[in-house]
Formats: sequence, structure tokens, C-alpha cells
Amino acid sequence: MKTSLLLPNRFKKIGLVLFPFGLFVWILTQKELIITELNNTNKVITLTLSFFCFLFGLYFLTFSKEPIEDEYINNIRLKSFQISSLIQMIFFIFSFILMFLFNNEPNGDEGLSTFLLSSIILYWLVYIVSFNYNLISFKRERLN
Repeated sequence: MKTSLLLPNRFKKIGLVLFPFGLFVWILTQKELIITELNNTNKVITLTLSFFCFLFGLYFLTFSKEPIEDEYINNIRLKSFQISSLIQMIFFIFSFILMFLFNNEPNGDEGLSTFLLSSIILYWLVYIVSFNYNLISFKRERLN
């Protein structure tokens, strides 16, 4: 018996709303372009909620089933995970080489957290782009 850890397809629509909403609110609040009258506690709450909206949207997009889920779709998922892993390893190697050559490393805990967070987000964004690109290419080939 196969067990699937994928979410139902309806979560993809929720992810399409949460992902950009959370990202834009988080960036605008970080840059203090919106909600400038907030005290520190409310700003932290806004940043936390918007970032988690972004993350949940990203994960909903990543782990939602397609309308027709078959073996070829699973193969595309596997290929996309492999591409994402390869890109992330290249990112790490390139980053560490640059840090070594220019003797410039992330400053303190905040810099390291930002570096690691950007590598995690890079992984999932590359996965989503790769998966959707391969899926669209497959559907175009199927139509021709």
C-alpha cells in the first residue's frame, strides 16, 4: 500500500495566496515602508506572522498534489529535488569559496541566520521553479 505525504490539491491555491502575501508584507515591514507607527512588539508579531505565511505558502506549493498524480509526476518531483540539491550545494561551495577568498564571513548570529535562511529558501524556490518548468514542458510535449 502506498502512503502519500502530499497535501490535497486545494492547498496549492492557498499557497498561491499565502506565499506572495507573506513575502511582500514581510519585506515591506522590514524596510519600514508600511505600518511605521507600530511599537516593537507589534512589529515583531507582524514580521513573524508574515514570515510564517510566506513559509506555509511555500510549503503548500511544494507539497500539494497535482490534479492528476501519476508515476511520471513523481519522477518529475524526484528530478526537481535532485536539481534543487545540486544548486544548493553549488551555492554553499561558491559562498564558502568567496568567504575564504575575500575573508568576509557573515557577521555574528544575524548574518549566519540570514545566510542559512537564504540557502533554505533558495532550495525550495529552485524546486518549485524546476518542478513547474518540467511539468509545463511535459504537458506541452503531450499536447503535440
